[in-house]
Amino acid sequence: MSFSFAKLGVAAAAFAAVSAASAAQVTQWDFQVDSAFDVGATTYAPGRATSDGMAGPQEISWGVTGGSVGVNRSALRISNTPNSGVLTTDGASMMANTYTHINNGNIGGNSVSLRSTQIDAQLQLRPTGSGLPFQGFTAPYTINFSETPNEAGTCAAVSAVPCDDIFVISGSLNAEFVYDGFQYFVSFFAAPDLATLDPEVCAAAGAGTGCMGFTTQEFQTTNVNFNLVITSEAIQVPEPGSLALLGLGLVGVAVLRRRKQA
Repeated sequence: MSFSFAKLGVAAAAFAAVSAASAAQVTQWDFQVDSAFDVGATTYAPGRATSDGMAGPQEISWGVTGGSVGVNRSALRISNTPNSGVLTTDGASMMANTYTHINNGNIGGNSVSLRSTQIDAQLQLRPTGSGLPFQGFTAPYTINFSETPNEAGTCAAVSAVPCDDIFVISGSLNAEFVYDGFQYFVSFFAAPDLATLDPEVCAAAGAGTGCMGFTTQEFQTTNVNFNLVITSEAIQVPEPGSLALLGLGLVGVAVLRRRKQA
């Protein structure tokens, strides 16, 4: 939900419990996923005195001071959080969180607007039916945002209604962990797909060539859903411009390891 993104860090110790005499691959996992904006890491592009930016854990808005989102303020929201369920190894994906951009073209010229923010996402896992406590991993993602001028001929991105706003999302594309001697891969998929943006679009958002993200049309509400999947083999990221894979960036092969005892 880079939703540019930074590398994820491990926020909890590895699973540590007495191993069964004969370990087997985990087929199902209980999961909990929760995301929130880091208010302290949210920055704005300056604008006229009658506009401002406001940030909370689930919503950031900007535009006319004292105004309303959808009327004369735009907003970025996180919903479906926290979310939980059961994942099957090599099975279907499950909904994680949803990110929504309410792109209001009426905030006025030279308005204060979002420049960047950080999303602190936490995933917690445990084998279903194990009775073990959840173990959590946190991921600080960064979003670079460009509130573009609504003037024909100035758009960095192809826009049906001048000009689409730009989100850039970056982060680790690989996630892996070992549990009871078996390797697993954890991944998030964005829908609609994240795309490799054109160099001029990346530059407009203050990002380097090859950045990934999406654009949103003026006067439209755009939802980006993130689905979670666990697999026993690595999923390859398709060619640029198609499906984007956001892993949890767990560093090292053995980040999540259950200690075996003789």
